[in-house]
Amino acid sequence: MSTVSTDYGELRRRAQAGVAAELGGVDDPVAKRAAAEELRDQAYRELSALRPKRQRLIAAAALYESVPQLHERFGIQRRHMRRLALDALYGLEGRESWHYPPGWPADPVAAAREAGIEHPDNVVAEAERVAARYEFAEARRDAAVRHLEAAQEAVRLAGGRVRVQGLERPDFDAVRRQARAGVLEQFAKLVASPEEQLQRAVESVAHAGSVADALLDRRDAAVASVAFYTTARGVYLSAGISRTGMARVLRRALGLPRDAAVPPRAEQPAAARAAGVKFVKDAAETLPRAAAAYEAAQAQRKAAMEIRDEAVRVLHAAPYGRSLTELAEAIGRDRKIVSRLVDPTGTHT
Repeated sequence: MSTVSTDYGELRRRAQAGVAAELGGVDDPVAKRAAAEELRDQAYRELSALRPKRQRLIAAAALYESVPQLHERFGIQRRHMRRLALDALYGLEGRESWHYPPGWPADPVAAAREAGIEHPDNVVAEAERVAARYEFAEARRDAAVRHLEAAQEAVRLAGGRVRVQGLERPDFDAVRRQARAGVLEQFAKLVASPEEQLQRAVESVAHAGSVADALLDRRDAAVASVAFYTTARGVYLSAGISRTGMARVLRRALGLPRDAAVPPRAEQPAAARAAGVKFVKDAAETLPRAAAAYEAAQAQRKAAMEIRDEAVRVLHAAPYGRSLTELAEAIGRDRKIVSRLVDPTGTHT
């Protein structure tokens, strides 16, 4: 038996896993199609470069070496190995007679010498090395083609959009009411002086505002991804915004002026890709949750602002008599804003 040092099955699995890993981070079907095409073409180029050397070495090994089960060293069937050798001897490739090749020569070594086929040193080991490289490239090509076909199908079926199920539509009014009630309940239980209550309210406003800012970026990125790259409809209903608000989000994502029209739906995937809008993986699932969390944070912020503003009015009135300047510093806002809080009618002097 021959000593086979190459595990061709494992080699193919590694090649396939490598392609899957390289394409796994590409979620946009159009971008995945382009990446798969590039991997396929790279593999084709490597196969074209290796093919003549592989055939020459395998043919030489088959004709000059008498090794049991030699074809296993090259990861091919015996019939395939002999065809490569016969093609090197008689130039059968591309001819109809390839299906009915001449018989195996009685003296393979003499036939190889007569045909001018060289006999390199360590030809079996060298042929096996090149055959392994060829097999790896072939497995990469086949894997890339499979990924390419899937990406092409996704693009074809969805017109550049990924098919998704209907989006969840949270009850945003309930989300806002619950968030507001939570803040009011928290402060209702707070036993503290007006100064302490103001400080706590200011901290709550800042915290909720920070959370809302972070969630807004996440929500808007998900909105743009779902609206531009998926088949979902009525995205604004899952984002907690109006149609007008939705248009604003999409214009910002595309870098359009405030009064510009959003491109028609059929043109949106291409326009978004040209503008560098990212395809967010699982955005269809994460958008409703991000939107609900954003609306909750905004409701908490507004509730905390109401408590803060009431504390400002209390501290400005008797018996505390805090000045507008002191209160402006306490809440980190302009003195004019504090003036409007304590004297909405503008009669304050």
